[in-house]
Amino acid sequence: MTRPFDPDDPDDPDDLTHLVLADAAGRRSLWPRWLRVPHGWTVEFGPASYEDCLRRTEVPPTGRNAPASSTP
Repeated sequence: MTRPFDPDDPDDPDDLTHLVLADAAGRRSLWPRWLRVPHGWTVEFGPASYEDCLRRTEVPPTGRNAPASSTP
């Protein structure tokens, strides 16, 4: 049984179903393409396959969306 946020066909690499969102604090979210992007979030990557977006969320953010370092 699939859930609403699962890809339609996880074995289809051309299934462009997801986005990676980022907020001002540098947090990322794997987001289904068919849902509206919430206020305060922007599209950082995609639309792309579920797997590509999942991999992107595992890479440390860089640039303006990177969280501030806690070390001096």
